[in-house]
Amino acid sequence: MKIRLAFIALFYTVSIGLTAQNRIVDSLRHWLATHPVQDSARVVTLHRLAYRLSEIDQTTAWRYANEANQLAKKLNNNTNIGQSFINYAILESLEGNYAKGQEYYLTALKIFEQTGWERGKAICLNNIAENYKSMNQLDKALDYTFRALELNKKKNEIRGMAVNHEQIGDLYRRMGRYEESLKYLEQGLKLAEQADQNYQILPQVLLGIARNYNDRREFSTALWYMRKATQQSQQYGEKLLQIQCYEESAKTFRLQQKLDSAKVYFQKALDAANQFGSIVEIAHINREMAELEEMKGDYKEALGYFQEYKTLSDSIERKKNVVRAELVELKYTAFEKDKENQRLKQIKASQEAELKSQTYWIISLASVIVMLMGVLSYAFYRNRLKQIRDAQKAQAETIRQMQLSDRIRSQIARDLHDDLGATLSGVAMLSQAAKRQLKDKDEQLKELLDLISINSQRTVSTIRDIIWTTRPMNDSLESITTKMKIFASEMLEPKHIHYDFCISEELKGYKLPSNQQYNFYLIFKEAINNAAKYAQAGNVWIKICRKNQQLHLEIKDDGIGFDKEAVKGSGNGLFNMEKRVEELDGSMVVQSAPNQGTIIELTLPLATPLVFTERTFVEVG
Repeated sequence: MKIRLAFIALFYTVSIGLTAQNRIVDSLRHWLATHPVQDSARVVTLHRLAYRLSEIDQTTAWRYANEANQLAKKLNNNTNIGQSFINYAILESLEGNYAKGQEYYLTALKIFEQTGWERGKAICLNNIAENYKSMNQLDKALDYTFRALELNKKKNEIRGMAVNHEQIGDLYRRMGRYEESLKYLEQGLKLAEQADQNYQILPQVLLGIARNYNDRREFSTALWYMRKATQQSQQYGEKLLQIQCYEESAKTFRLQQKLDSAKVYFQKALDAANQFGSIVEIAHINREMAELEEMKGDYKEALGYFQEYKTLSDSIERKKNVVRAELVELKYTAFEKDKENQRLKQIKASQEAELKSQTYWIISLASVIVMLMGVLSYAFYRNRLKQIRDAQKAQAETIRQMQLSDRIRSQIARDLHDDLGATLSGVAMLSQAAKRQLKDKDEQLKELLDLISINSQRTVSTIRDIIWTTRPMNDSLESITTKMKIFASEMLEPKHIHYDFCISEELKGYKLPSNQQYNFYLIFKEAINNAAKYAQAGNVWIKICRKNQQLHLEIKDDGIGFDKEAVKGSGNGLFNMEKRVEELDGSMVVQSAPNQGTIIELTLPLATPLVFTERTFVEVG
């Protein structure tokens, strides 16, 4: 009992990673993380995730479904909108809200009929049948499944036909028509073996056949098919199907009154559910375990399992309520926007009606005045049109100048890289070659050649920094902070100095002008260089954030520090840093004292952030 209660606490700490064992869910989440573009492909991936999680973690599934629906509406993509309604229908039906689920399915079906997507229509029909099956209206469920099967046959959708055969077989089994059930399930098995992406439907059909034999009390055959279904689900990483196979095996043993064997398989199901992280399945299995212990006469153990089931069920309901509240808030916001739009339309209509009335009386009283007003209005219109055209020309010229500026910056970068950079690199290499050819006695000349090589290499490094900041593609603050991280790593790690680099999420999308970006980087570079060479620090903390609409950089170390008055004019770079800060209209504060470390705080004006607008699909059958 203590072990199970300890698991409940553990579960809440790992619920975010609840599908770590499911390869399909993991791959879909990885795709979302690496493809942030707000497009139709993202809607489809969100749709697939919501479907995959619907029977595992309905709270998270609701969130993905909401995001898919909002993005589909933003993109005005009817097919994607229809798919998002399927998500809502599945989730409502799983909560027992069958009427609401049917409403969403029928809305999606109407959309797919308008767009002509036959596969989508088949999915809706099959899922409507699933609803009727849940309500034990098996005849209606059969009718809708056969309609879905006909659509899939027309398009030769093998996987869809396999799904339909599995559903028909299950419905006939529930009706007690076992031979017809087995006929469709065996046909479904052949189709599933031929289908692409059959990792979910193949073990599902095998499990359906096992249930058929279970109902007919042919337990050995049922267990044989369940083992095959378990192997297939393990092969493809379908944890939910593994759990269902273990549960069905436990029920088989329970029907045979082999209660100890049943408990073994219920425990396997519970272990798999714990690995999977599905709070829904964990709650369900705890209820099954409670019933089994009650059959065995162990009422204390049964009570423990039942209490755990209740705790988990209450947690699931609380999470659902949170997501429902989020959905209501989204709907309310949309309603308020629509209401405001309607109000503006009414004002506009009222103004237009008033204008028509005034125009009528003006025409009636003084047609000459009306004609004069028409002439004046036309003149005003022509003048306003000219202003608009002039503004458009000015805007176009501004864009052209920006594009020209980017081309010039790119050309400068290429020239610096291809001409001056290459030349200086050649000087460095030639000086080294000349040094190798000198005799030992020419030590002074060797020192001069070393100095030439070092200065050439330093200049090449500086030119590379100038080239990097000159390129238009590197204007964003994300780009410059990435370069800063690389430089900090190159300078501090070889000296075994631990560093922490923190960048505020508020800065995402901001950019710096090229001159500000270059000087900002050089100031950072000088500060890190000083920390690496002179501070004798064990740790360096770097923080970049926004304060009072300004860019704030803080570099702190736990080194030996220094006396600011004593180092004035000593060439440690502080003077150059202060001059660069002045050029940027910024401010810099240096706090240091012997054996107390050093803090450098830099504040710069912050430009307007860049604007990002971005955000496709799969079938659920």
